Amino acid sequence: MQFDKIKFPRPEPRDLYVIIPAAGLGQRMHISDSKQFFKIGGIPVLARTLLAFEDFRKKLDLPLHAVIVTSLDNMDRVHALIENYEISYVERVVEGGATRQDSVAAGIAALSLLDRAPQDSDIVFIHDGARCMVDFPTLQACYTSGMFYDVCVAATPCKNTIKLAAPAMESDSVLFEDKRPPLVAQTLDRSLLYEVQTPQVFKYGVLVDVSARAREAGITATDDTALAEALGIPVHLISCSYSNIKITTPEDAALAEFILKGREEKGEIEAPGK
Repeated sequence: MQFDKIKFPRPEPRDLYVIIPAAGLGQRMHISDSKQFFKIGGIPVLARTLLAFEDFRKKLDLPLHAVIVTSLDNMDRVHALIENYEISYVERVVEGGATRQDSVAAGIAALSLLDRAPQDSDIVFIHDGARCMVDFPTLQACYTSGMFYDVCVAATPCKNTIKLAAPAMESDSVLFEDKRPPLVAQTLDRSLLYEVQTPQVFKYGVLVDVSARAREAGITATDDTALAEALGIPVHLISCSYSNIKITTPEDAALAEFILKGREEKGEIEAPGK
C-alpha cells in the first residue's frame, strides 16, 4: 500500500532527532569534490537535504535536533553551508569513522551530548545526506510510523524482476575475456521484495542498544536496520516515494533535476527566479 493512501493521524509535536551521514566521496559521480557539495538545481545536495527537513519542521511545528557526520576535511564547509542556508536545527557537526556504521555510532554519541539529549522513547531518523529528494509525505510517513514501531524504514516495492545469482560453472564457455557470466540460481518473488531507502527510523533507546550490541558481537552492515534484523528485532517497511533517490552517479543527478522540474511544474516548489 502506498503512503498517499494511508490516512495518518496528525502527530502531536514531539522532539525528532536526525543523524545525517554526509561523508560520501564523488568517485562514482566522476567528480573530484565530495558529492555533498554537488549542485542539483543550483543548490548543493546536502543543503537540499537540510532544507527538506526544514520544510518538514515548519509544517508540523516540530522540535527538531540534527547532527551531521562528515569528514574532517569537510567540517568547515558544512558549517559554512549551514550558515548560508540558515539551518538552525543542526546542533553539532562531528567527524565520521572509517565505515558508515562507525559514522552512525559517532552520530549516536553526539546526540547524547546535546542540550536536550534524547530520551529512550524519542524518535531518531538516520538519513543519507546524499538523499536530497526526500519529500514531505515520506518524512511524515516515517515520523508517524516511528511513534508506533521500535524500528522501521522507508522503502519502495521492487518494480523489476530480481534474480538470485550463482557462480558460473568452470566448464562454461568464456565469451568476455576471463569472465564467465553468473547463472540464475532462483527468481525471487517480486511481491515480497522492497528497495530500502532512508530515513531509517529507531526509538533512541533501541538504536543505542542495537549499536552497542552489534559492536560487541562483531556484527557489521551497511544498512542500519540490518543490524536490528541480525539481533532479532522486527523491522517494519514503510512504503514511500520512488523519487527519494540517493545521488551516487551522474544518472542520479540527471534524474534529480527531472524530478525538480516536475515539482516546479506542479507548484510543489518555487521555480528559480520567481
